[in-house]
Amino acid sequence: MKRYFALSLLALFLACLIFPARSLAQEDRARIDKASIPAVAGAVNNFVPAGWKIEEQVAGDLNGDTVPDYALKLVEDKPAKDKDDTATERQRALVIVLRNKEGKLWRAAVTDSLLQCTRCGGAFYGVVESPANVKIEKGVLIVEQDHGSRELSDLTYRFRYEPETQRFALIGFDYRTVDRLTTDVMTESTNYLTGVRETFRGKGKRDLKSRKVVPKQKLYMEDVDNDKFEEDVSKRLGA
Repeated sequence: MKRYFALSLLALFLACLIFPARSLAQEDRARIDKASIPAVAGAVNNFVPAGWKIEEQVAGDLNGDTVPDYALKLVEDKPAKDKDDTATERQRALVIVLRNKEGKLWRAAVTDSLLQCTRCGGAFYGVVESPANVKIEKGVLIVEQDHGSRELSDLTYRFRYEPETQRFALIGFDYRTVDRLTTDVMTESTNYLTGVRETFRGKGKRDLKSRKVVPKQKLYMEDVDNDKFEEDVSKRLGA
């Protein structure tokens, strides 16, 4: 028994060395200098501050004026790989730029706590970069990212532009975790417009579904911390 306990501690220690806790890694994350991002500019590249670069530029109408707007997925401007050809850890940020029919560009949102870093995908992604997918569908900005090893967690956020506040409100959050060995699944889906939250627990032939109404909460893109959201949903599901 003592030998088993010692081996368990050793395995845990080695795992911490190889894949540091996400929370610890995020404590030292690089922060984007929001004050250095102009409120208005003549070109998309002007919204990228020093020390960062555009990893992906997504275009689509976000405020209903039929003019393409931009979601700029930024990444730290440093080497993507080390001398061993292994992906380095680089933080990400998201800048939303709206454009009117006259071609004027203005900053609508900036966050550096929503997108996971390039090495925050866990053992599932090994030495390659972890994704943080950003897309625009029917005026909704969608962010989807996953991470894990044996247990894989997927998080999806949906934001919609709110004209009265000129901010992007969170309208939906979906969470899914699956044990890739046992295929057990737990999911939670929250509609922030209606306050309806649905959960699902699938374990073998035993599927449990529940639906309840939770207090409506107004959250904006800048309020969303990916790590905190996952911590809270994991507690609710008992994951």
